[in-house]
Amino acid sequence: MHILKKAIVLIFLFLTYCSNRGPLTPVDSFNAVKYGVEVKDSEKIASCLSKDSLEKTRRLNQLIKDMSNDQLLALSKNYGYTQDKLKDLKPSDAVYLYFFSDHTGIKLGKYFMEKIISVDIYGSRAVIKIENGIELDFVREGPYWKFDISEL
Repeated sequence: MHILKKAIVLIFLFLTYCSNRGPLTPVDSFNAVKYGVEVKDSEKIASCLSKDSLEKTRRLNQLIKDMSNDQLLALSKNYGYTQDKLKDLKPSDAVYLYFFSDHTGIKLGKYFMEKIISVDIYGSRAVIKIENGIELDFVREGPYWKFDISEL
């Protein structure tokens, strides 16, 4: 019976993640990000981010482009990206820094390995509380829910 339950969950996850539609609930969105974290796919995670979160990465990119060469060199040493890559930071590169990089100290990915304790939905916003007490923000954009890191 235990194996059957796991098989059903795996089939559900496969169908959810292999379809072109987006996550229809905050928990679906959480699980989509979790899957991206498990396979270390920053492109997948970036596709689960809100418009405001992606705008935040665009603003970060603009700030980096405006840096002097000395500042870029220091940033390059800190984050392990070349100066050229920093100047043309894609959303997935920024996601990598937020979710996986040992250099930033943020490592958002670890929060998606925690169990969900509660889900509170307030209109088009939702907060998922995980077992360590951290609250993660999600927003509905059209029919789909997205992870929102714009306030971080």
